[in-house]
Amino acid sequence: MSAARADRLVERLEERELDSLLVTNLVNVRYLSGFTGTNGLCVVGPEQRFFLTDFRYVERAQSEVPDFERVRGKQDLLGDAATRLSGRVGFEDQHMSVRQHERLRGLVPEGVELVAAGGIVEELRAVKEPDELRAMREAAALADDMYAYIQERGLVGRTEHEVAVDVEREMRARGAEDPSFPSIVAAGANGALPHATPGSAEIPADTLVIIDMGCRVDGYCSDCTRTFATGSLSDEAGSVYELVLAAQEESLAAIHA
Repeated sequence: MSAARADRLVERLEERELDSLLVTNLVNVRYLSGFTGTNGLCVVGPEQRFFLTDFRYVERAQSEVPDFERVRGKQDLLGDAATRLSGRVGFEDQHMSVRQHERLRGLVPEGVELVAAGGIVEELRAVKEPDELRAMREAAALADDMYAYIQERGLVGRTEHEVAVDVEREMRARGAEDPSFPSIVAAGANGALPHATPGSAEIPADTLVIIDMGCRVDGYCSDCTRTFATGSLSDEAGSVYELVLAAQEESLAAIHA
């Protein structure tokens, strides 16, 4: 799979008259090479296809990165990669810091031209392959299961923090690598705070609780927000809930592939 993706990337590079692309964003590195560690980069071109990581990941790379020449670098992977670059080299300008770029420019051999080329890998990633769709569906299904789990466990009398910790523990037990992001549990007035941090107060009866969470499966994330009522609601809260529900149902009816 990674070899085919790298081949498609080379086609994009030829369109932009680039000799290679230095890929430093770890999500893009994983997409192209299969590497799941926390320190690695790769260079892809018609004549080049190599992957660098440090000593901690040498054994992992042997199994995860079969389609690239694997190079053991030092802690300074950017410096190790720089000596291997030649011609017009694209770099991921939306991910690389100004300091990193200045340093890279000082390290590359004479005659190397660094060209801003961010977004090329993301263009490939935008069209999902069957295995990617499977992982996305599994992540979404697991999120659905977690909301059923929350409903079974109940909310009243538990703290927001307790619910958040509980659901993240359970999703891992059921196969998630991690939550997609720190889970949000926000009761009552806290629900009005975008990205509220789960607190230590107990969730009361007769209120609304907003829960926003997702699961990561094989590197792909789900993200789902749902609102629970913990009992009777005021007329105002009920009417707002119905309004949001109607908007959601009309949106779902309107969207299509």
